[in-house]
Amino acid sequence: MRCMGRAMVGVVILAVALGGTAVVASAQPVPLRFGGGFAAEDNLWIMQARPELTPNQGRAYTLQVTRFRANLDRLNAFQAGQLDCGTVPSGTAILARAQGVKLKGVASLVIESPQGFSTSYLVLADAGINAVRDLRGKTIGIVDYKSATDLWARMALVKHGLDPDRDAKLVVVPFPAMGNALRTKKIDAGVFPQPFYAAEMQKGGVKLLFNAKEGVPYEEELLLIFCSETYLARQAQAVRAFLSDFVKATGYYLDRTRESRQAILEAKLVQIPAPLYLGLQDYARRRDARISSEAMEKQQELLVQLGWMEKERRIRMEELVDNSYLPR
Repeated sequence: MRCMGRAMVGVVILAVALGGTAVVASAQPVPLRFGGGFAAEDNLWIMQARPELTPNQGRAYTLQVTRFRANLDRLNAFQAGQLDCGTVPSGTAILARAQGVKLKGVASLVIESPQGFSTSYLVLADAGINAVRDLRGKTIGIVDYKSATDLWARMALVKHGLDPDRDAKLVVVPFPAMGNALRTKKIDAGVFPQPFYAAEMQKGGVKLLFNAKEGVPYEEELLLIFCSETYLARQAQAVRAFLSDFVKATGYYLDRTRESRQAILEAKLVQIPAPLYLGLQDYARRRDARISSEAMEKQQELLVQLGWMEKERRIRMEELVDNSYLPR
């Protein structure tokens, strides 16, 4: 009877953590193999840096994070069965789903919005590049083809009368290597999310040319949290527990940003000087982590406009977006 009592206490605690819904936890926490990145994932990083903020971590699930430098590497690992969940740009998620990849977007991690920092394209201060039209014949660094960084560069070029395929060259450079590529003139312009933008601006010798809102002036889902359909079917309770913790961690990060960043620094999840990271301008984030289907629909239309996606391959957003695993 004592053993039964302790088990029931565990069930009650987990139920409270998940918003009062009675959920029977398994005897052992479920492994959640997660593929992350190196930029803009601060409200996820705090879950690693301060696991005590996440009551279900280590009880309902264990978060096992592997960081990838590019979206393609992450999706390849996912399709090889090495990941259960991860982060992905919205456009990449749409294209993957349209091609039959069985993933679902279950939460919004960070958004591109005029209300926060916007991913920025920098050039050398003395390069003589003062406007987007000056990129004619130049090389632009992006993090991956058919990624958000590719899309924003192309839309900015189009807005200023340039053909992205004929008038400029887009090349792939990982975010951590982008600054060096720009300063050694391997590229003429490069794309920088936070914290890479703040680090390059502090070094000096560079200037802002345009940002993601130049050609795409509305709010976008920058990064989603996705999971495989198979994992969702088998481990729905673990995903709900994880997302309950994620929403709590996001609220903590938004309310105590400086304190959160200090913990992230101490956990060595960010490798830039503390004064710089503690004071940098952040992206906008949704406190409830709900994905905007409207923003996703707009993103899909951009993909069609660029010719990255055939009109006939459009997906219905309910095939991709599923907010039902989030706390109510």
